[in-house]
Amino acid sequence: MDQTPDTPLSKSQRKKAMLGLQVLGQALIELNDAQLKGLELPDNLAAAIQEMKRTKTHEGKRRQLQYIGRIMRQVDAEPIAAKLERLQQPGRQEVARLHRVEQWRERLLNDSNGFAALQALKPGADMSKLQKLAATAKAEAAQDRPPKAFRELFRELTAFLAD
Repeated sequence: MDQTPDTPLSKSQRKKAMLGLQVLGQALIELNDAQLKGLELPDNLAAAIQEMKRTKTHEGKRRQLQYIGRIMRQVDAEPIAAKLERLQQPGRQEVARLHRVEQWRERLLNDSNGFAALQALKPGADMSKLQKLAATAKAEAAQDRPPKAFRELFRELTAFLAD
């Protein structure tokens, strides 16, 4: 069944939309005050979020979250969601960067061609410290020692790949 602008939403569609607004409201609650000011929220919504942060009881928080969802139905939530997404983007990029560093560490420890691939990525770079740390990390793992060199290899790779 195709939905046209004149056709009213079903009850389940309205409920799904309201729950989506509550989820967006929950994400707003988790932001600090400076981040909230950067979103330029309507005054009543900003006040409701501040009240939610002061609320201590479970039931009070539940009711306040529903109230925030009700306010969100009266405002255009799309710009707020877009600003929130941009605000959260740097964190996601950092996580992706750390995953890349972790993949390189695993490759250096488990793949005999790992150093050649890394050298191709950064021609002319000095690999001796990374090679030494990788050898020490392998020895630590074989001897069941704490992974000191394993962690140090991660830190060095992070700096190495940041250049």
